[in-house]
Amino acid sequence: MLQEVSLQPSSATPQAVAPTPKRAPVITTSSVIKLCLLVSLLSSAASLALYDRYFAQKIVAVDIKTFLENKKAEMIAGQLDAEGMKKELDKLEAVVAAIPKNKAVLLGDLVVKNVEVIKP
Repeated sequence: MLQEVSLQPSSATPQAVAPTPKRAPVITTSSVIKLCLLVSLLSSAASLALYDRYFAQKIVAVDIKTFLENKKAEMIAGQLDAEGMKKELDKLEAVVAAIPKNKAVLLGDLVVKNVEVIKP
């Protein structure tokens, strides 16, 4: 006939364990201070890098004297005519115009050392 089936777990089968609730991480004063210092240092470093890259005034020199001496020698040797000289001077003007606004331009004769010299 029909057998009765028990719905209660038997002692031989393990019972399901209820999950323990997880605790929120503990935020201490020292961890907040460390995080504030880290954020402060990173933002300061980023600010300085951006300022130096885009806003700080820098000095560069353009060596126009050597450029003109070379072109004069080429004209005397017959390698360069008046039209070619005009093109070369236009190139020089384009090089000088391409220098960013945050760079002060000096003549190459004025510079002794530690300044970037641009040779057109």
